Amino acid sequence: MKSETMRLVERSCANYGDGHCLILDRPCVYQNDTMNLRCCSYFEQAVLPDNPTLEVKYHASRGETDNKPRCEHCGDPFERKSNRQKYCGECAVEIRKQKQRNYNRELRTKRAL
Repeated sequence: MKSETMRLVERSCANYGDGHCLILDRPCVYQNDTMNLRCCSYFEQAVLPDNPTLEVKYHASRGETDNKPRCEHCGDPFERKSNRQKYCGECAVEIRKQKQRNYNRELRTKRAL
């Protein structure tokens, strides 16, 4: 978990450079294992939401979990209507359209042959 977080910081955080936070002029909070309880608000609000699976792990490691299921497409929590529901309402519509497009495309290619 720590190495995944640090890789994301190194790759995507605009305030990170040479192991230091450029804004606060101190070592990065995520650089060191002993600073596990500290957090960086910029990282949590701007960088972490781009990676939903890591975001869930990050908040779970800090004890900030909610019991709601998360959408497999966007990672947002949602209320399930059934046990098998995997996507939130907006993503379900998008995924359904995408699957229908792929099906129609395959059907057209089969008919053309």
